[in-house]
Amino acid sequence: MKMFKKILVGAMALLGFSACGNNSGPKVEYGCPHASLRVNVKVMDEDGNPVGKTRLLLKSLEDYRDVSVVDTKEDGTVSDTLHLFADFRLLSGANVVYYGEENVEHSGKFKDDSVTVKAKQIEEGKGNWEKGTYEMNIDLKLTKKAE
Repeated sequence: MKMFKKILVGAMALLGFSACGNNSGPKVEYGCPHASLRVNVKVMDEDGNPVGKTRLLLKSLEDYRDVSVVDTKEDGTVSDTLHLFADFRLLSGANVVYYGEENVEHSGKFKDDSVTVKAKQIEEGKGNWEKGTYEMNIDLKLTKKAE
C-alpha cells in the first residue's frame, strides 16, 4: 500500500497537481470590457424651434459604420446612457447623422445633415473591465428643404 501511495504522489507531481491552490500562477479574471456613454441631444430647426421626435444615427469616426441609434422626444431632446460592451468605437466620438427617410413624420421637411461630436471622459474606470463614463453633447440644427 505504501508503494501505491508513493507512485500516486509521484504521478500527481508529474501532472502538476502540486501547484493546485498555489497563488504563484497568473491571476485569471472573467468579464467583458464595458463603458457608459451619456448622450445629451438637442435637435432644432434653423430658427431654434423643436422639430419633434427625431431618429439620429451614431456612426463610427473610424469606418462610418452605424454603431447606435438615438430617438428624441417630442421636444427634440433626449438624455440617455448607452452601455457599450467590447465595441468602444463611440468613445472617441461619432458622426451624428439625420436622414429624412428615417424620420417619416417630418415628411421631407428637412435636408439630410450631420455633425461630428467628440466624446469626453467624465469618470475614470474602475478595475480592468470598466473603462469609465464618457459624454457627448449633440446639438443639431436642421435646414428646411426649399418648397
